[in-house]
Amino acid sequence: MEVIPTADMTAVTICRAFLSIWISRFGCPAIIKTDQDTNFESNLFRELSNLLGTNRIRCCAYHPKANGLFERMHRHLKSAIKVHENSKWSETIPIVLLGMSSAVKKDINATCTELVYGTTLRLLLNLFSTDKFTTTCNQTYVSFLREKMRSLQPIRMSAHTKSSMFVPTDLKSCSHVFLRVDSVQPPLSQNYTGPHEVVKRTDKVFIILIKGKKKTVSIDRVKPVYVWDDTNDIPLTRKKNSFL
Repeated sequence: MEVIPTADMTAVTICRAFLSIWISRFGCPAIIKTDQDTNFESNLFRELSNLLGTNRIRCCAYHPKANGLFERMHRHLKSAIKVHENSKWSETIPIVLLGMSSAVKKDINATCTELVYGTTLRLLLNLFSTDKFTTTCNQTYVSFLREKMRSLQPIRMSAHTKSSMFVPTDLKSCSHVFLRVDSVQPPLSQNYTGPHEVVKRTDKVFIILIKGKKKTVSIDRVKPVYVWDDTNDIPLTRKKNSFL
């Protein structure tokens, strides 16, 4: 877990922070997940990803479920920063990260540091501990650690919501869709934009054309467009269990 305060959000600053902090401590990741912000879509970040051999996955805009772990951590981080009286949040981050890294996760019964380093961090209360640690042979410890790492099995991620989403059946075959606007808008603004042509569709996302450019959006934000039949001058009938 890392949080890096930056002076701005330009592509140069993002790449420099990513290389100097994350790469130097944890190495080159095989996969990195980002949003569709311009700093991550820049040529500089793309070239850096290619240089590191990293495959980048894009999250859909206005769809927190696409990166649930990060969004939940972000929420806890903001709540922890608000507790401190220091108005300079960049000075509060180190002690906040110490607490978050040492907190036990209920679903896996372990801390973040245990998953990364294999042990917990030494906190202030541990300074008064009188327990004596037993020393073992380095080679024995390395062999034991390797066997333990081989026996570890990944724990399935827990879902914090069981609500199901209704998907119109016409989304499987429609040629155009309306896109819901989730950003803050002035009063009397339209809730949807479009119609937008569908380029590609999957079970979770749609690739549509917006002003001539392809954009990936979540299926939660689209609804099918029903067009008029020019031959009969009547609207095409909708399939059962579908809605606008």
